[in-house]
Amino acid sequence: MASKENNKNVGNTNAMKEYKGAGKKFLARNSQLSGKTYDVTGRDSIHQFAETTKAIADYIGQGHTHGGDIRFMIENLTDYNFVRPEDPPDGASTYNVESWKKQLDLFWKRCGVYADNKMKLYSLIWGQSS
Repeated sequence: MASKENNKNVGNTNAMKEYKGAGKKFLARNSQLSGKTYDVTGRDSIHQFAETTKAIADYIGQGHTHGGDIRFMIENLTDYNFVRPEDPPDGASTYNVESWKKQLDLFWKRCGVYADNKMKLYSLIWGQSS
């Protein structure tokens, strides 16, 4: 008798009919990724994960400043290793010191762009997830 009370909704199909999302396919926020989404409800979730990850890596790599850095991160699942320019030797010429300053400035700007792109990537992945 207790099992009948616990299973009151077995066979009740009205619950699914009332759910407005039933039967609708999830549409991702970014239409440029042509329907590539992270969806864990399907049978081919592993294959879909790989395809979506590749599509996002391609999209980020082509459409963002220094996108190759983020693409490296996606494909290798590790941060890109930026190499800081070495300090100029003592007694270096003014040209060498100024050149080093410029390289250091570009290094810090690239690190900043990388951090911004990581935030954009997070938002993009969140929008592609069901």
